[in-house]
Amino acid sequence: MELRDIAGKSRPVRIPPSATASEALVSMIENKSDYLLVDRANPNDAYGIVTRWDIVERGVADGRDLDKTPVLDLARKPLVVMNNLDLDVRWVAKKMSNEGVSKIAVFDRDTFLGFISDIDILNAVAKKADSKKEAKG
Repeated sequence: MELRDIAGKSRPVRIPPSATASEALVSMIENKSDYLLVDRANPNDAYGIVTRWDIVERGVADGRDLDKTPVLDLARKPLVVMNNLDLDVRWVAKKMSNEGVSKIAVFDRDTFLGFISDIDILNAVAKKADSKKEAKG
């Protein structure tokens, strides 16, 4: 199974770098997502990711006012990105393992397709194993 087979299944939800942590939280709730792509501030900037946990850990637990805290203060940058849609999912899993992350942003050139998570990898592996089982069956 290739990255292209599982890419784009999540909604590509993004937020501008000028947004507040509160706006990020509202966007997560509205989009039923636990994480958002933080857009680049300029062409030379890196993309970032802000997760529900980032808001809890670096915002709420630190006593910050989420209405005044820039999302960039909570986001992690640079973002781990993949753009070779022909890669086998095992290489995506290897990249996650090497980078110590559970989500990777997937781009097709400049188009953000969404995030691939560890759950997506496990679902793909389980689906592949199930289809092999049915073929033998």
